Amino acid sequence: MNILRRLPVVAGVICASTAAGAAAGILVAGLMLTTQLGHLHSSFVWELLALGSQTGAAFGALLGAPVILGLLRRVPLDRLALHAFLSATYGGAVGFALSLAFAQPRPTVPLMLAGSCIAFAIATTRLWLQYRGAREAAAIAHAV
Repeated sequence: MNILRRLPVVAGVICASTAAGAAAGILVAGLMLTTQLGHLHSSFVWELLALGSQTGAAFGALLGAPVILGLLRRVPLDRLALHAFLSATYGGAVGFALSLAFAQPRPTVPLMLAGSCIAFAIATTRLWLQYRGAREAAAIAHAV
């Protein structure tokens, strides 16, 4: 096994999952901003977007890369990236909506993070179950 041949793949997966996590964090922070925009100071807006991107990037690097390299080796990368990004964003939005209902007067970040992680886990489990037996191109075509 040549480690130098696999290093660019690992680095690419880490960079892609970090970027997808940061984008999902910015979208969820943007959703939070649209509901609270009239009550926020302008400097806080940039801090909230930075926090969303940093948190999303950290979760993307810490959760995305091990899951992709460990469980989802047979999943096509475009399908994997789309499902992971959309599920993390949707889960964060659901967590935000739940935090509005249960955590008054302000939304709480832990519910958004938990929603995002749960949705990511559901999406990756679904992809793993769909592609776990795919060992050749013919099996992958039938799994779609």
